[in-house]
Amino acid sequence: MINTVSKMPLYLTMTSAVHDPIVLRLRELRHQRPELIELACVYEAILPIVRDADLPVSEIPLSREQALEKMANGLPLLSGVDLAVDVDAVRQLMIKLAGAMENVRGNDQPFMFRLPWFSSAPASDSAVHRIRRSLEQNTLNVGELLVHTAGGDDSAIRSEVSRLDLDRDLLRTITQHALKPALRVWSRQFASLGAGATWTKDLCFVCGANAALAELQGNDQEKHARCGSCGSDWTLPRLQCALCGNTDYRTVTHVYAGDKRERMHLEACDKCRGYLKVIAAFSPTPAEMLAVEDLATLHLDYIAQERGYRAKLRPPSYSTFPIGQ
Repeated sequence: MINTVSKMPLYLTMTSAVHDPIVLRLRELRHQRPELIELACVYEAILPIVRDADLPVSEIPLSREQALEKMANGLPLLSGVDLAVDVDAVRQLMIKLAGAMENVRGNDQPFMFRLPWFSSAPASDSAVHRIRRSLEQNTLNVGELLVHTAGGDDSAIRSEVSRLDLDRDLLRTITQHALKPALRVWSRQFASLGAGATWTKDLCFVCGANAALAELQGNDQEKHARCGSCGSDWTLPRLQCALCGNTDYRTVTHVYAGDKRERMHLEACDKCRGYLKVIAAFSPTPAEMLAVEDLATLHLDYIAQERGYRAKLRPPSYSTFPIGQ
């Protein structure tokens, strides 16, 4: 939840190299779009950590025939597969992410939004600190948390979150970011398996998450959906709603914002009332930059919601994690 406040200060003490593409793009956004300064600062803290993380993961034996059969049945490739990650390595990554979030502090620059965990209270009382402390003291069962996150079962962790007095949304966000390095490894592993298969859903063919956005790629401006969780890339029909399959051009609307007509727009469907953000990208956006471009198009989400359209959001739902490797 993003809450509007008036002129509350925020900044981030940065240690990232200024030549980092993620940092450069986010600072460009902070300059161009002051209303994004807070979220851009948080992304600047955590996205390079996610990109550079090296989580040990198991290789998944899946033949092309098995992959094509799954996709023909409408199932993501990770569905029903036993996955293995190093749970302690994920816990350490979560600690690192929480620690980076705690480095967000105030200065005299105004911003428009308020982080859910930001408070004038001492850092030791903040929501993100409580999560980091639970992770460091190992009072939070990370293995079970990964199982429920992988299965898309948000309700299953409510009792644990309540017992430890943790912010569920914030914990879910940190967990999902901590799993991205593993998901991206599996996405690269499966990239060739889905080649040539028909998959017209807005859900990722690898992990089952919703597409963060779509790209019009290359000279032919072919429409590709992009997964913000694992980074996967798959083609979509140009003249069809990716959410419900509606092909009636009279009810699939393109909505443009200001002078960005050639760079970005909404594809909104009057039949299902869903929408998908679309950007122009001659070459595919690197997986680690997708969250940045999703942030850069946040105003399109607001426009869509003002017009009564809603994003069809669901977390990745792919499998269960054995505890450990």
